[in-house]
Amino acid sequence: MTKLGFGVLAIVIFSSCKGEQEITIIDPPQASASAKPPVDHLAPKELLEGDAKAFGLALPRGVRVDQSFADVAFASGHVDAQGAVQYVRARVREGKMIEPDFAGDGKTTFDHVKIPAAPDKVFVISVKPAKGAVGMTQFEVRDVTPTKAPELPDEAARWRAAGLTPEGRVLDPTKLQ
Repeated sequence: MTKLGFGVLAIVIFSSCKGEQEITIIDPPQASASAKPPVDHLAPKELLEGDAKAFGLALPRGVRVDQSFADVAFASGHVDAQGAVQYVRARVREGKMIEPDFAGDGKTTFDHVKIPAAPDKVFVISVKPAKGAVGMTQFEVRDVTPTKAPELPDEAARWRAAGLTPEGRVLDPTKLQ
C-alpha cells in the first residue's frame, strides 16, 4: 500500500502478463455528517471570550474598553465584524437584532436587549467595522433602562417634588433653574 498526495490510498497491483500497472484508488473512510468537531476547535469566525467587560457583557478576546461612562461604554479591537456580531448575538437575550443595509456603515444593532449579568437593565448594543482601520471593530454598549418615577403618596406630593404648588406656582423662586 502506498499513500498518495491528497490522503487517498492506492493499491498497486502488478499484472504479470503485460507488464502494465493497474491502480485501484480507495477513498479513506468519510466522517459521518453528524460527527461534531472536538470541543477545542473554533467554528469559522468564532471569537473567544476576553477579560474586558462592558456593563457585565464579556467582550471578545482582543477587544478593550476605550471609554466608559455611567450609561455608555465604547470598546474596539482587531476582531472580525461578522464574528463580533455572532459573539454578541449569543450573549444577549430578548430584544431584536437590526442588521445593516448595504448602503450604510455596516453597523448591526441589538435593540432593547438584556445581558444575563445585569438582568434588570436594558441595553442597545452596536457593532460595526471601524472606518479607515482594516480588521478593526467598534462596540458601543448603551444602558437605556428607563428610570422609575418616585412613588409619591398623592398629587400634591408630586407637585412639590417638581418644585411647584398644586396650582402650578413655583414653591421657591430662588431655586429656579
